[in-house]
Amino acid sequence: MSRVAVYLVGLALLAGACGGGGGTDVAEISVGDCFDDPSEFIVETLDVVDCDEPHDNEVYAKLLLEQSVYPSDDVITQFALDVCLPPFEAYVGETYAESPLDFSYLAPTEDGWNNRGERSVTCFLYSADLSRLTGSVRADS
Repeated sequence: MSRVAVYLVGLALLAGACGGGGGTDVAEISVGDCFDDPSEFIVETLDVVDCDEPHDNEVYAKLLLEQSVYPSDDVITQFALDVCLPPFEAYVGETYAESPLDFSYLAPTEDGWNNRGERSVTCFLYSADLSRLTGSVRADS
């Protein structure tokens, strides 16, 4: 799991409340959606693209944080590490260790939690060599 941990720390707070990104609200992103990397670290919207076109990322899980108050960044990071790895193999059809894919996540900022009601961690895949993906990486596609 060490290959993902360094990248996760840098992207832990992608979803949030400070502008940037494309046209689809982060809260509306669904499993199976493909999107390109945002130009900003904290975003409200993303550029969702057709998975048949070259893209950077694909959503494979969306999980709800059940705390009533905003948990710390460390709690969100640990939650994402705990919940994003298990559905990886089912989605791509191979283990994380065998896959050329890596994962990261979108998570609410404290402002997004308190002012927009954001509660989901969205797990997404990308090519470990950072090359663009073409077509869905879903095993059953």
